Amino acid sequence: MRRKVFANALIVVFAVALTLVLLEVLVRVAGATDADGRFTLLNFTLDSPKLPVNELRGQVEGYIANKDIAVVVYDEWTGWSFRPNSVRQDGTFTINGAGFRSRRDFDQSPPADTLRIAVFGDSFTAGDDVGDGETWAYLLERALNEAGIRAEVLNFGVGAYGMGQAYLRWQRLGKSFSPDIVIFGLQPENLKRNVNVFRQLLHRSGPAFSKPRFALVEDELQLLNVPTLPPEQLMEVFENFSDHPLAPYEFYYKSRFTAARWWAASRLFSLVFEALRQAEDEPDIYRPGSEGGELGKAIIDAFAQDVREAGSEFVVLHLPLQSHLIRYFSNLPRPRPVYDFLLEHCRESYHYIALEEHLEPAHVDDKYWSPTKHYGPPLHALLAEVAASAISSCIENGDCRTPRFPDSRAYRAGEATEDG
Repeated sequence: MRRKVFANALIVVFAVALTLVLLEVLVRVAGATDADGRFTLLNFTLDSPKLPVNELRGQVEGYIANKDIAVVVYDEWTGWSFRPNSVRQDGTFTINGAGFRSRRDFDQSPPADTLRIAVFGDSFTAGDDVGDGETWAYLLERALNEAGIRAEVLNFGVGAYGMGQAYLRWQRLGKSFSPDIVIFGLQPENLKRNVNVFRQLLHRSGPAFSKPRFALVEDELQLLNVPTLPPEQLMEVFENFSDHPLAPYEFYYKSRFTAARWWAASRLFSLVFEALRQAEDEPDIYRPGSEGGELGKAIIDAFAQDVREAGSEFVVLHLPLQSHLIRYFSNLPRPRPVYDFLLEHCRESYHYIALEEHLEPAHVDDKYWSPTKHYGPPLHALLAEVAASAISSCIENGDCRTPRFPDSRAYRAGEATEDG
């Protein structure tokens, strides 16, 4: 009896092993491997244990060859920024002489009778895919003026920026324009960018730049890679990446290229792992206690403190993605987003505007979004109305401190103080 059981077990083991071997062969024959060692089958791509040096080289060389005419250019403090006095998006996206989006230039000192608001963030703040007159920043200025508040809104948003870059752009450029109110456009997916140093390793089609990166050292923010490595030096870094001092701080190198797994040589097992990984709603770096999550909280707190020390008011505006809204409006039971701790912290600590609370389920429809899933003109218009109402209320009830204006009548159109 024991021999029979043992023999049957061997047959089962052999059958399973043979099936796995045949599946492994089938997967390898059906897939394709590129010059950088990446294996692709259907919609799944397995990264090579090495960096895709050939692909990275092409992007770096492409930027260097065209850097004299590029609109998005290297910046030693933020990684990249806009070229002053340039245009993009077929002429619909205008950058002024100071290097931020506007069809006009501004004096660094704000007008004595005008409330100055500055906005910071990524492409959802900059207004990618819509024209100059359609961004929520532009429409916010118009809405406030129509409500009788003399105001101007300066848009310092830059595409692909992380939270730390928005904070540094405030320090290096925005602060010099002495705004009365600073609005930070919080896009939670940017928590991923907190732990990224080389943009191309997070998004393969990303710009050929490195970026500054904050790290928490004994609960204090420490700034790394400033001045940022220029594009001309990137290939030398990529070719010897594991030896570079910044490699330990690059999440998208550690987690995707150096993880040693006993089954990593198997295309079959690796594809199964990749499918399961992509099925996760959000990565661990969004969670409270994670490096990305804690950095996000620390950066926002430092940003707010610096803004307040400069005599300005700090406002957080939550800008959800379409995928976030789909879940938000779903009738199915849904868990709280893993980054919800950050939203709650902002709600409790700062003036907080939650755009999703002013939207309807219909707003998840593609007609409200651009082809690249940025906000379309109707969402920008609605966002401007929401922000204008919140700012007006904040001013009226005295919650927003504007030291330049102890009396709000100073910037009320058609009104004057007793001193004239």
